[in-house]
Amino acid sequence: MAVSTAVDAGKEIMKIYHDRVRISIKRNLTPVTNADKAANRLIIERLAVSETPVISEEASIIPYTERKQWPLCWLVDPLDGTKEFITKSKDFTVNIALIRKNIPVLGVIYAPAYETLFFAGENIGSFKISNVSEIVSVNNDISAMMVKATKLPCTRTETYTYIVSKSHINTRTRKYLKNDTRPKQFLSKGSSLKLCALAEGSADEYPRFGRTMEWDTAAGDAILQNAGGKIVSAAGGEALKYNKADLANPEFIAYRLSS
Repeated sequence: MAVSTAVDAGKEIMKIYHDRVRISIKRNLTPVTNADKAANRLIIERLAVSETPVISEEASIIPYTERKQWPLCWLVDPLDGTKEFITKSKDFTVNIALIRKNIPVLGVIYAPAYETLFFAGENIGSFKISNVSEIVSVNNDISAMMVKATKLPCTRTETYTYIVSKSHINTRTRKYLKNDTRPKQFLSKGSSLKLCALAEGSADEYPRFGRTMEWDTAAGDAILQNAGGKIVSAAGGEALKYNKADLANPEFIAYRLSS
């Protein structure tokens, strides 16, 4: 369900990407487009069949007094990388995660402009499918999809590689990178594709000093964990938790599978 939903949401996003993007500004002064809203409508409608509650960036947030009672919930960013989408970069994604007791146990990230799908789940690992349009049918049969998929990690770096944000690199991040004196190189990507790069093995570390929300990381966290990597808070080294009272993440460091 989550895979087909993400792919279909991506199709809706690409219709608008190639047509007319309408932009408005939310109360938190971040942009939202008609593509965010169209994808959100589709995802909420599709996931309603599961009867599992949904937390989405583009929907009203249920009070924590109710949310904390949920054993399961979906955590959704219908269009992660809105700024990249607006500037016609291709680095935007659809993110869907299933959270059980504060932990992401399933993650789906679809990058529609690249037609590339990442997915992961407990006891199956993490996988990547390129050229999704060439698959005759994307459906709920994970076993069938895995025939077309590449298991992650599928590569490794020669030189220690940091991946940084296209839109959010700041002074604290630059200082952190400068303090590492070993030979290193850098990649720049937008949206949750940074976490996917770690899961693939094409980058080693992603430091994030700045505000992110749970829906930004939950799906990528599941994919990275099931590829052997991890995300931990920058301050204390604890794994990130989800469906908290405050849906903001702590500042964090994400790592790929260690050699």
